[in-house]
Amino acid sequence: MRLSRPIFKVALSAVACYLISHTAQAQLSLGLKGGVNFSTMNAQNSSISNFDDRIAPNFAVVFNYRLGPAFSIQAEPGFSSRGATVRPNQPEPGIIITPGSPYQRTLKGVVKVNYFELPIVAQYRPRLTERLEAIISAGPEVRFRTGPQKLETTTATYVSGEKKSEVTITQSYSGNDAVSTFDAGFTAGAGVAYPIGRLKVFLEGRYHLGLYNLASDNNNRGDDAVKIHNRGASVFVGVTVPILK
Repeated sequence: MRLSRPIFKVALSAVACYLISHTAQAQLSLGLKGGVNFSTMNAQNSSISNFDDRIAPNFAVVFNYRLGPAFSIQAEPGFSSRGATVRPNQPEPGIIITPGSPYQRTLKGVVKVNYFELPIVAQYRPRLTERLEAIISAGPEVRFRTGPQKLETTTATYVSGEKKSEVTITQSYSGNDAVSTFDAGFTAGAGVAYPIGRLKVFLEGRYHLGLYNLASDNNNRGDDAVKIHNRGASVFVGVTVPILK
């Protein structure tokens, strides 16, 4: 026991020195970012499977905690608008479209889901030049739906290729009629950063892989249950400034 106490003190001192040395190198930066999502959905066992990208905005506050010359942890709480564009597999019921006919009708639906989103990513930032650095990010993200899910349906009528009318109807869904209020997944991407005075400007692109079944709250059970997941990419620009060291 007498020998163990000095050993414990030495080990404790070593850990303290390690933490102090790394804390001295650490630096907290605060910033903002904004960009666009190219979001879509992946569906299984669903009558709707032909989802296309929906382009929508995202923006967030950035907290970057630099652990060393090339490593940092970054949290990005903010707003993210997601969803998908949907085109029906079949013409609208009751509408017969004959090839070569001068009369045509097109349908397009847009699923809109707004989230509070929180990615927490680990970043590797190697230098490409004396000032320009690369950014490689990866980590988990969670999101919470901030309002009702909306479906915007647009019906356009054409005669001989000329649009004659267009009608848009917006419907709101909540509770079991909407996708889950919670989502979780993984994101990864790459970009570059460049300092301008005390500011650091960055540009980054990422892919977002939703892992939580958005239809799981809708009494969906069994092997044939509907499964819907968020998918898509995002591109954004931002700026950070150091505030603590």
